[in-house]
Amino acid sequence: MTREELIKLIQDNTMDTKEAIEYLGISKQRFSNLKTSGKIYEVKTGIFLRSDIEKRKEEQGELRKKYYRGD
Repeated sequence: MTREELIKLIQDNTMDTKEAIEYLGISKQRFSNLKTSGKIYEVKTGIFLRSDIEKRKEEQGELRKKYYRGD
């Protein structure tokens, strides 16, 4: 695997904190709470697996449907 292929692999499969917060559409404080509670795991400081963040987004949508009434 070349250096460029490795860089692309990492970029395609990870997110930094800012990207994850924007993707989830939540505040920095809420994101920090998710990390502290173990609902989001850092691979390395400020680096997260894209699949974990995408899974959290799905769960977040399900929770919003369950608990948000929009009356």
